[in-house]
Amino acid sequence: MNCAHCGAPMTLEDKFCPHCGTPNAQAAQHSRDMAHYNREFEKTRRGVYGTLKAYKGITARLILLVIAIVIMIVVFAMDNSVYSLYRSHMQREAKAHADEVEAQILEYMEHMDYVSLARYSEHYSLAHYRFEDDDIFGKYYPALVLARDYTNLYADMMPIATMDDPSERRSSWSIVCDDITHLYKHLYDADEYFYEDGDPDLSAKAASDIEKLTDALLIRYLKFDPDEAGEFHTMGAGKRSAFIEEKFERIAEERGTQADE
Repeated sequence: MNCAHCGAPMTLEDKFCPHCGTPNAQAAQHSRDMAHYNREFEKTRRGVYGTLKAYKGITARLILLVIAIVIMIVVFAMDNSVYSLYRSHMQREAKAHADEVEAQILEYMEHMDYVSLARYSEHYSLAHYRFEDDDIFGKYYPALVLARDYTNLYADMMPIATMDDPSERRSSWSIVCDDITHLYKHLYDADEYFYEDGDPDLSAKAASDIEKLTDALLIRYLKFDPDEAGEFHTMGAGKRSAFIEEKFERIAEERGTQADE
């Protein structure tokens, strides 16, 4: 989530924005919810121990197991409910300030800042609900999804610069492969996955920008040459995976050589 005042990233555990110090209203609500959950859990725990005194052996363990499962289901349902309410609230906020939100989306797109666009979209949960026919944000949906996919790839690509452990490398190239497959699915099979009411010009701009940015990531962090980056999306998923693994191994060898020197 992001600060409603300055847009800096923060979590539900942050009572104040670490950047500007604005109180985090969602954190206060989260704290109250967790206090309620803890009280309910403690009440149930005391009830469980009381039950165990009256019932011994297998029967008591089965009762404990059933109660624990019920508690987990209730807590999970309540947590999802709180998050769903938060998303709905932020979507209403976006609609209430539609002109301001739309202007910010267009500014991010103009500057090809799709990481910030994805975070802004996440703040208002704009890529998480179906748009009505007259919804002003529906035309941005393909761009918002592409921004989210690119941001996931960007975030998972960053650790490669400092990664030396072989097990970490294997885990990372697998994640990167999944990110790329997901991005390419939306980038090159857009007609199959996006709504028809997405604005064609906005979608085309986002696709062109993110294609260039993705190629730049491959060149910068996985040592692709420009031709390899340009042709990478034409490969099948298996061939892409093998190609990325080869690049990871080559990067690791180069670092080992530099360390020896």
